[in-house]
Amino acid sequence: MQIYIGNLSHMTTADHLAALFLPFGVVKLSRIAKDSTTGRSLGFGFIELETASAKFAIGKLNRFLFMNSYMEVKEVAI
Repeated sequence: MQIYIGNLSHMTTADHLAALFLPFGVVKLSRIAKDSTTGRSLGFGFIELETASAKFAIGKLNRFLFMNSYMEVKEVAI
């Protein structure tokens, strides 16, 4: 399942996200959206985990303070 993570600090990297979600299960994908011109973070990213692990992570990390920002964590609607 893919998870959207919003309201991230612009200092957050894909490695930071992967490390944060690793206790919930195997991280299949960790990505930060970046501006195509500047390469600067757009303040959101994506993680992919197994469905059961993802649902648990969403419940635990939504509104979680991470790197001085309260994250928005939710399932990606397909």
